[in-house]
Amino acid sequence: MSLWALVRKRPKRFVIFTFVVGLVIYVSSMGITSYILSKLIAVEDSEDRGEFIVVLGGGVDVFENRVELGKHTTRRIVKALELYKKHPRKIVVTGGVVTKGIPEANVMAQVLVELGVNPSDILVERNARNTAENARYTFELIGNRPITLVTSVTHMRRALKLFKEKFDRVYHVSADLPVDFRNSYLDYVPTGEGCYTFGTLTHELIGLLKEELSTRLRLSRGF
Repeated sequence: MSLWALVRKRPKRFVIFTFVVGLVIYVSSMGITSYILSKLIAVEDSEDRGEFIVVLGGGVDVFENRVELGKHTTRRIVKALELYKKHPRKIVVTGGVVTKGIPEANVMAQVLVELGVNPSDILVERNARNTAENARYTFELIGNRPITLVTSVTHMRRALKLFKEKFDRVYHVSADLPVDFRNSYLDYVPTGEGCYTFGTLTHELIGLLKEELSTRLRLSRGF
């Protein structure tokens, strides 16, 4: 559109505007951009020494009367199952109703049972609507016990910050990779997946900034 505007001798401001918009869309949709941003967010896994495994909901997919785990939640459940098989203990699934539908935690618990986890080893927290509430309601459910936190790698840094405000000992194991980056030509070509990953990373960066500002505000007020 920018080239068309230039050829058609449209106003210079319109040419610049369309060029900048196109450039932003192009850059934000490349795998290399998400890879660079992920370096600002990703944290190395710790040891798994928690007395409880705490799995954070990452969304469910709803179509008519069918409800399934979203891809992020599915990966978190699989990782929690791996940890459980190595060292059986209680698993806390936390996630409420974010929009219309049923609590994420209900679906997570059902899938864990279908995968072979003893129902008595599953604790369901179905009220949390965000990460801060995940931490708050999990603390109210099990108290200040050592936990191993399981969530997506892009979400882990923010989740750790909020859970460490409640729990004294928080271990953590990420459930997936931040981005599929192979340094091939495809990582420099804009794609829908690249745009989605960029949006996820940007969301987490904004969340981290918000939490940092909130912490500084509380400290400045003496809370």
